[in-house]
Amino acid sequence: MEDLLTVLSDIEKRAWKAADTRDAAFYREYLAPEALVVSPRGILDREGILRDLVENPNEFPEYAIMDEKVVPVGEGCAVLAYTVSFGGQTLYVSTVYARDGGRWRAAFHQRTPALRKPESEG
Repeated sequence: MEDLLTVLSDIEKRAWKAADTRDAAFYREYLAPEALVVSPRGILDREGILRDLVENPNEFPEYAIMDEKVVPVGEGCAVLAYTVSFGGQTLYVSTVYARDGGRWRAAFHQRTPALRKPESEG
């Protein structure tokens, strides 16, 4: 069996690609029924996430995912956390995955912008 970090990291990378290409079919399978996303547009439930994916551009320039970590949370649940950089931005990201019917599905996702150093600290 593959390492949990490897498995969830692979799923997460496919989700980034699907967001970039607005692949709603992938997201219908990827999201748990109770899924929530905390975003600049608010707290979105599963249907709101799917609607946002189609209605709002999610095109990402080349990005790099770094410092991936996973924390198992009980039976069939885990949190994947990492840093992602793209387009001059750095975000701290976390996704809670729940095991459902033998597969991992995203139940919660949040992206937090990294604080920038004040220019005077240069």
